[in-house]
Amino acid sequence: MERFLVIGATGQLGRATIRKLKDRTAGIRALIRQPDSAARFQSLGIEPVLGDLTDPPSLARACAGITTVIATANVAIPTRRTDTFEAVERDGYRNLIQAAVAAGVRRFIYTSAPLSRREHLSPLLRFKRETEQALIASGLDHIIFRADVFMDTAFSMMGSAIPLRGSEGATVLRPFAFANRHFARIKDSIERKHVALIPGDGTSRHTFICVDDVAEFLASAALSGPSGIYAIGGPEPLTFLDIVRLYERILGVPLKVQHAPARVFRAAALLMRPFSPAGANLMALNYIGAMEDSLADPAAAGAFNVKLTSAETFLRGKSALAAALVA
Repeated sequence: MERFLVIGATGQLGRATIRKLKDRTAGIRALIRQPDSAARFQSLGIEPVLGDLTDPPSLARACAGITTVIATANVAIPTRRTDTFEAVERDGYRNLIQAAVAAGVRRFIYTSAPLSRREHLSPLLRFKRETEQALIASGLDHIIFRADVFMDTAFSMMGSAIPLRGSEGATVLRPFAFANRHFARIKDSIERKHVALIPGDGTSRHTFICVDDVAEFLASAALSGPSGIYAIGGPEPLTFLDIVRLYERILGVPLKVQHAPARVFRAAALLMRPFSPAGANLMALNYIGAMEDSLADPAAAGAFNVKLTSAETFLRGKSALAAALVA
């Protein structure tokens, strides 16, 4: 019998992946770090197992009897002060790969990030690349999805709570002081102040992808699909200025654009590094996103039979949901 282990099960992507898997198969196990999460998974027919990427014995127990590991956990916005990039993204994933090999896991699916010429500025990107190499060297059958910028996160950080409507465990709402406080200040900028916040000059192009579509890739890959490395994203390359125009059409109001110069993010990353590595990493990611394009392989969706959601469809759906909730 096929059995599936989801890592990062309580996060936004992990929860979405479990929903997608649950509609198609049984035998799903969720790695959780807090016992109080167990009841919610049990009510869904999901087997919870207590463990942590930083605890190798717990990973051995979690991987026992598992045929496929689906890894979604990351610490871009950590929930604990001990969730450092070294402890989780580097050592934690090495622990998980070793546990999977020892348990005889057949397939390992890893959620990574796009390549960048500037990834030396971001510990998250550096360690993701190290994990990719460790997974390739492990001998495990593997699929690595280099997912482009998430609509849910990027569009909300432009100053809007609309992209978070209906989301479970939204990443930008994690209880991490820097990210949470920042979003609290800007969350109604577009809806109430009619001001959109964008990194740099807004002309870098990205194939923005929604969390649900990434989850669809992961669930599909768990059941079938070719091994390898895939750059995945939405159906069209768009700039941040394109997203501003999209907000205008959906909300029916003109928006002012407030630019944060790319050099400000670069300077902030350097200044924050000694006392807030996670905050510095977010600044570095903003800098990279403002300076570089990130474009997905259009053939990836066909390989895993994923129907991609356009940015307009995503935002219109979330906007309609927001209106219904307000009414």
